[in-house]
Amino acid sequence: MNDRDQPAAWLSGTLVSRAQWAVVGLVTYLCLFHGLTAFGLVGPDEPRYAAIARDMAAGGDWVTPRLHGEAWLEKPILYYWVAAVGYRLFGDSELAARLPSAVGAATTLLALSWFARRFYGGPTTSLLLLLFPSSIAILVFARAATTDMLFSTTLALAMASAAPLVLLRQPRGVTGYQIGFGAAVGLAVLAKGPAGVVLAGAGIVTGALLARRLPQARRVAGPWSLGAFALVALPWYLLCAANNPEFLQVFLLSHNLERFLTPVFRHQQPFWYFGPVLLLGLAPWTAAVVATIHAAGKTVTRREWAGSPSMFLAGWVVVPVAFFSLSQSKLPGYVLPAMPAATVLLAHVVALALSRPAVARAIGVGTAGVLGAIAVLFFVAPGVASAGVEPGAVRSLGVILAVATLLTAYLGNRGQVRSVVTVAAVTVALGLWQLNTTLMPRLDPNISARVAAREALHAANGSTVLTYGLHRSWKYGLEYYLNRALPEWNSDTPPTAVVVTNRQGVRTMQQEGASVVVLRTVSADAVLVRADPDGERLTLSRKN
Repeated sequence: MNDRDQPAAWLSGTLVSRAQWAVVGLVTYLCLFHGLTAFGLVGPDEPRYAAIARDMAAGGDWVTPRLHGEAWLEKPILYYWVAAVGYRLFGDSELAARLPSAVGAATTLLALSWFARRFYGGPTTSLLLLLFPSSIAILVFARAATTDMLFSTTLALAMASAAPLVLLRQPRGVTGYQIGFGAAVGLAVLAKGPAGVVLAGAGIVTGALLARRLPQARRVAGPWSLGAFALVALPWYLLCAANNPEFLQVFLLSHNLERFLTPVFRHQQPFWYFGPVLLLGLAPWTAAVVATIHAAGKTVTRREWAGSPSMFLAGWVVVPVAFFSLSQSKLPGYVLPAMPAATVLLAHVVALALSRPAVARAIGVGTAGVLGAIAVLFFVAPGVASAGVEPGAVRSLGVILAVATLLTAYLGNRGQVRSVVTVAAVTVALGLWQLNTTLMPRLDPNISARVAAREALHAANGSTVLTYGLHRSWKYGLEYYLNRALPEWNSDTPPTAVVVTNRQGVRTMQQEGASVVVLRTVSADAVLVRADPDGERLTLSRKN
């Protein structure tokens, strides 16, 4: 039985449907938008990207990305444009920096919902509305001030625009779909670079080949597609190259070709790295992957793949995983473009299970198993004493997950897979809400430079702030929050300066002959000190 033939209760106007829409709204809000400011910018990328966007909003140069006044040409412009608009609207905050990714995830959800409704029907659509936002990879990258989610969004829009051209024998509105596809690929190139053309083109060809619609794939590359692509993508590249003669060398060669072909950026991982990452990113819906692979095998065995939207989607899962598996630099976010198509496939298989009790039980019990594994992790999670987080601080969340595990196991054993999805999605959303309201603010001093920057500004009281021996994540974070580049401490630094270092840095400064006064220990990675010219120096005895 095809799920298009089943009643789409979630999309009707009944009271039950309104309650289900309320659940969708709650899950989407908590997973994608809530807690965007619960902790400061983390890692080396978030503070740099946010600083560039903030400078763009303040300085008015919307062509050349600049980090503290210097041209920074490693990434294209799309994230900076969207975040700069956020800074203009919402002021200087983490909300402006992270909102592009949250909006991108919501846009992806709308595009996928249209695809699911068009090619599968109501049950797949209603399940997708819960599966997509509550997948671990989506809710993590939806709150990250990076380019990954926007890139994934643009490719999802390209996939949705191309699907009718490839899968339908006589689609209506060919021109509109071509324009949409070309514009989406143009945005992908503005989000990440040439990889947007490679992934979109390979996704089209592979999906069309798997769906036995290769001749129809030629419709995608029509004049309207090419014109829309050129209109969206080329102006910025031409302007940036004209304003920055080094652009082609820095961006295209160093940060695209070299990153892909060589391990110069030290992100080496084994070839199979993205397999486990994809499975983890799909949690808590990982159990449905087995049913999806089984359904794909049956489709191929029965030779039912001609014109199959599922086979078309499979191409968009395989291509990003295979492409980035060949890269010499691998990061978890690289697999994100495979997530939209993968979640639609999972939602479709779960929808088919509504009329297949054995499959429904397997998916339900498997989902309970994944929730149970996450619950165990929270029960045994260590504390972070320096941040005031004692062992067992998240045990209450473990209890919630344990209760959800039992409930989903019961519902799954009864074959009530729709209820399993609802309970699991709500549990993930509420768990994330609790983390954002209770744990993340307490961990903030340990994971971001936000608190350290505030303390350094207060301790300096108008004098100079410097850094010494910090990991680049902390240095970039401090520079973002203090809104300027921070020089490194040396032995000639004026004694009035406040130096932000770490515990190892304190010892090294003493070995350099400085008398160090500790002003404040924010965390092991952020210690505020001042050199005391009248204090005692550390005397080292060295053995030959």
